[in-house]
Amino acid sequence: MRDELDRLPGAVPSLDPLVPSFAHTVEHWSDGGRPVRVLHDEQRILTPERLAALGTLNGRLAGLRFADSIVEPRVQVADFLAGVARRIAEDALAGALDPELAGLLRPYVDPRSVWADEASWAALGPTRVR
Repeated sequence: MRDELDRLPGAVPSLDPLVPSFAHTVEHWSDGGRPVRVLHDEQRILTPERLAALGTLNGRLAGLRFADSIVEPRVQVADFLAGVARRIAEDALAGALDPELAGLLRPYVDPRSVWADEASWAALGPTRVR
């Protein structure tokens, strides 16, 4: 069934988190009501058809431009930070959590993230307001 869905025109690969992550990012940064422009690393997942299918952007995306991370310093920094965050999360999943690094990452973790490991989610997931 998943293979059939993945082959539909404009389909988003069923296990690729990029499209929902992109939508959540646009939603977050446009929270004040102003549409945002996004500069993103070059890739093939964010097609105009897939963006249109999201429907949840509702005028929040003012523009999207792709750039080669080799020549665009802003994308290089974003790639670096994403790599650091991934490493912190992988270490937590492997049982090698660094509490200080987890604390630094926590404010940037989306509460809607899909996470299967309860122990590392408790360490990395957003702090609940009490």
